[in-house]
Amino acid sequence: MKKLINWLIPLALVALTFTVRLYKIDNPVADWHSWRQADTAAVARNFVKADFNLLFPQSDSFLALNEYGLENPNRWFINEFPFYNAIVAVVYQNFGINVTYARLVSVALATLGALCLYFLTRSLFSPKVAVLAGLYYALNPYSIYYGRVIMPDPAFVALSIASLYLTYLWTKKPKWITAGLLGITFGLALLVKPYAIFLSIPMLYWVLVNRGVAVVKDKQAYFIAAISLIPFLLWRWHYAMRPEGTFASTWLLNGDNIRFTGAFFRWLIFERLNRLIFATGGFVLFVLGIPASLRKNKAGTLILMWLLSVALYMTIFAKGNVNHDYYQIPVVPVGSILVSLGFWWLVDQSKRGFNKLVSLVLALSLLLISLAFGWYEVRGYFNINHPEIVAAGLAADKLLPAEAIVIAPYDGDPAFLYQTNRYGWPDGVEIEEKIAKGATAYVSVNYDDVAQFLENKCTLVAKTGDYIIIDLTNCK
Repeated sequence: MKKLINWLIPLALVALTFTVRLYKIDNPVADWHSWRQADTAAVARNFVKADFNLLFPQSDSFLALNEYGLENPNRWFINEFPFYNAIVAVVYQNFGINVTYARLVSVALATLGALCLYFLTRSLFSPKVAVLAGLYYALNPYSIYYGRVIMPDPAFVALSIASLYLTYLWTKKPKWITAGLLGITFGLALLVKPYAIFLSIPMLYWVLVNRGVAVVKDKQAYFIAAISLIPFLLWRWHYAMRPEGTFASTWLLNGDNIRFTGAFFRWLIFERLNRLIFATGGFVLFVLGIPASLRKNKAGTLILMWLLSVALYMTIFAKGNVNHDYYQIPVVPVGSILVSLGFWWLVDQSKRGFNKLVSLVLALSLLLISLAFGWYEVRGYFNINHPEIVAAGLAADKLLPAEAIVIAPYDGDPAFLYQTNRYGWPDGVEIEEKIAKGATAYVSVNYDDVAQFLENKCTLVAKTGDYIIIDLTNCK
């Protein structure tokens, strides 16, 4: 019976994690952070439409995003290694290009992360802590939304959790197969997001506290380091050699000197951790989980080292974390464990009787508050606030030649351009210069002065109350 339960719990967790992330799974690339999703989705689509070259992924946009003022005529998008995009592209090749499939890949990766989190927590603590940590990770509204976006972050989080779990398994039984899996998994995490390097803090702690300094003589340790770091270093070299295909990133560190200012602490602690991610009730349990983890010997210290690594990442990449709420995704798995530890610490303060019931009701109330308030904060993320860009994109895809190069002005956001299924520019400045560079069509959802001027000068393809499409190849 016990063995059956040990299998049923993770299976139920997998089913739950996967199912709740199917909410609005068929959304077009026009919901929250559509600009980042559009670039990611475009790379996957272009692997299928054009060249499946992992070294030279391509977006749809000619707009240069680098900080050197270099033009990007090849539309290179050489930032994170396109691991996630490649998986999506393979799915596209077999089932057709559809953003729902891209979201399902993210859902599958988020589910893998939940499973690894459960097994890691059960190994470190107890089944009850693991179940609650897994449930909170599965049902956290912030985690739900970012577990079905078309971005590399679900892959990164899953690889991070898996890396820590494989570290646990390798220190327990140092086998070459486990070492290989650990090296590959952590190496992929580094390729997907370079700040995975912060995860080395809890990983090294766990290795040293279990293996001691004798690990420096272990050939497997060097094997893990080699297959983790060499691909990452080669990719960073490749990245540095193609600056025109990168985007400006130095501002992510401490733009506007934001680090350690009042705004820094307010945004990260109050707005993000307290209000958005753990949503008040969960934040209380999260805070309670920190001293509770101190009572769990080296396992609890591992969780604190994990939390420290995330805190260092958020501090060093201060401006990026203040500007973008998805930068805090790495806190969700370790935070889920701390919420569970805080919950059970609160419940276990009273051993029996009425006080035990009061503690349980209080802890459950904090959890329910977290989920309810979290949903209130996140529910708008799923909305398509500008459906007109989707309608205009579908019309452009139907009416324009396949080789058309499009200007789709949307304040530099590539989400509108993505809908047209064409290459081009996501801004409407310097129109004549763009025409000289090959632009053949203008698609807009705003009938502004530029649209009126081009309508009078060039050939009108389509015009409705939502959009206008203009042929730029035959202008007066």
